[in-house]
Amino acid sequence: MLHFPDVQLFIRVSELGSISAAGRALGLSAAAASAALKRLEQRVDSQLFERSTRSLRLTQAGEDFLGYCVQAAQALDEGLAALGRGREQLSGDIHLGAPSDLGRDHLDTLLEPFRQRHPQVRLVMHLSDGLIDLFRNPIDLVLRYGLTEDSNLVGRKLCDNRRVLVASPAYLQGHGHPESFEALVGRNCICFYRNGELFNRWRLFHRGLQREITVSGDRAADDGALVRRWALEGRGIAYKSRLDVQGDLDAGRLVDIFPDATYDGSPLYVAYPSRRYQPARIKALLAYLDGVF
Repeated sequence: MLHFPDVQLFIRVSELGSISAAGRALGLSAAAASAALKRLEQRVDSQLFERSTRSLRLTQAGEDFLGYCVQAAQALDEGLAALGRGREQLSGDIHLGAPSDLGRDHLDTLLEPFRQRHPQVRLVMHLSDGLIDLFRNPIDLVLRYGLTEDSNLVGRKLCDNRRVLVASPAYLQGHGHPESFEALVGRNCICFYRNGELFNRWRLFHRGLQREITVSGDRAADDGALVRRWALEGRGIAYKSRLDVQGDLDAGRLVDIFPDATYDGSPLYVAYPSRRYQPARIKALLAYLDGVF
């Protein structure tokens, strides 16, 4: 049977990248910490870290094992909290990943009633337009537009959503409204980097035909919030998730350039590791998200 303090040490070493630093954090000498880690590796019959004089990093076995250790620690913390405060009060941290624009301008406000209902739960937001790895990062749930094929994740669709071509009224007044989708080739289009790749092949279904073009412009970013800001400032035309810009469309700050077109689908999903233990606070947030989208 595993000695749980050894597991705790393993988690801290992975966080701090140092055996001696992890030992100090847990009140252990460097020698005691090193011995504990060696004991754990012998118990699981696997090398958990690759060591050199200058670095310490997880092996593949260590990365796989770490996820289970973090889950076990979370489960134990949840049990201790329940014993101390009773089972009716939800408490603890929830680490929630989300796209930058959705998180800043929509999700944060949408989650406020949940915060008020469960004041002992702390929502920690991780905003990124890159693909967040739930196994290498301490993320409990992540919101994504579309869902990657990953057998280790459970995905639940929260709502349908589509992309939309938008520009500010000032931009359209100064440069004219594009007469056709193909006319965007000569326009300043604000491009977006998605998971490290430039997303500049835009597509829509217009007047019974599927149309696809390659666009270009004088600026691009891997942050959706910045792309939206540039569009609002009249810097060019953007291809955004409708969820991100619906408020701007309703208020007239942005204009749907081709309102009679059907754009690419980009449904919003919530994803989480399929084998991860789910504390009551996680289940409560999942139920809440199902209700508000």
